[in-house]
Amino acid sequence: MNKKTDTPITSLSPESHKDAPWWNRSVIGEDSLVEDLLGKFSKQEVSESALFLHNREMTDLRVFAKTAETIDNDKFGQEEFLIFVKMQYLLRKGLHEYQGLYESLQLLKVAIDAKDCFISIDQTELRYRGTKQQEFYNFVERLLLDHENAVTFREQVQMRLADLLPQIKTEEGRTALQNYAKYLDQLSDNELGLKLLSLFKTYQLADYSILRIISNLIQSLGKKDLLDFKGLVSLVRVNYGLFEKLRDIIGLSERQSTPETYGLMIQFIALANRHGISHMKFDDLIKVMQKWYKPYQAVIGIRQEHPPSEYKQPKEFKEAIPGIEIYEKYRKWLTDKKTGMVFIDFGDDH
Repeated sequence: MNKKTDTPITSLSPESHKDAPWWNRSVIGEDSLVEDLLGKFSKQEVSESALFLHNREMTDLRVFAKTAETIDNDKFGQEEFLIFVKMQYLLRKGLHEYQGLYESLQLLKVAIDAKDCFISIDQTELRYRGTKQQEFYNFVERLLLDHENAVTFREQVQMRLADLLPQIKTEEGRTALQNYAKYLDQLSDNELGLKLLSLFKTYQLADYSILRIISNLIQSLGKKDLLDFKGLVSLVRVNYGLFEKLRDIIGLSERQSTPETYGLMIQFIALANRHGISHMKFDDLIKVMQKWYKPYQAVIGIRQEHPPSEYKQPKEFKEAIPGIEIYEKYRKWLTDKKTGMVFIDFGDDH
């Protein structure tokens, strides 16, 4: 009986392929052991165009990172400041307990910030009630309801003032009307200021001094613990009647008008007073990091498209990414460990 002998599969055999057992493969030639070994040790070069793009984006990253490093500040890592940043995010996005509160809170803040203007306007209207003054007040009230923007509002106020001043007999009366126009001009620096004045007139707020009382209440918090929310709510409960008078003006529904809601508002305003300057600088930092993020994505993408397993890694690929420490630091600090929610937007769709 003849024994069947195994014939080695060579590169010329029709059954030749790389998946054949190594003992059935030829040493040299196509699909050979040598070719397989060479393939494992010889890797592709990263193309010049890919390397050029990588280096160009890295140059941009260095510029943005250097700017970010000059803005970054240890204050940004303080617990109270980070909580304020999270509150800002929730407020802008209308999430959780801040849902539907953004404009109302902005109106309350502007009302408090511009309280002196509102009080002065009210006092002028009560004290100077001549025919021409009344004519001017009525003109302003109509204009508040129908003006294109703050610039046109100011222009029309000044034109009307110029027409009426020569018709007012006393110097005191003319000065009062000029001061009235000055207060309007100050309010018009913020469109919400004009909106508030219109709302005050629509809802006929009888006592503008409540703005000063609420402002003093917030100022009294001083260096107190603003994270003691229960304490803030207790403070609101004592003065709840004052806040209720502003409910319609700042656009809160009956359901929203609670001590807890006003507690959130005064907490936010007090934190804004305490950290306002730092937060403006932090905003500058985030704007820089948002510009940084696009070239960062590009660099990461190029490196991922040319993995070490397939490509020889140029020395540029081994360089640390400028600015990555700042990015990772704030993503960590502003990410909720339990829910994974990120309270900051670098432009990465999180």
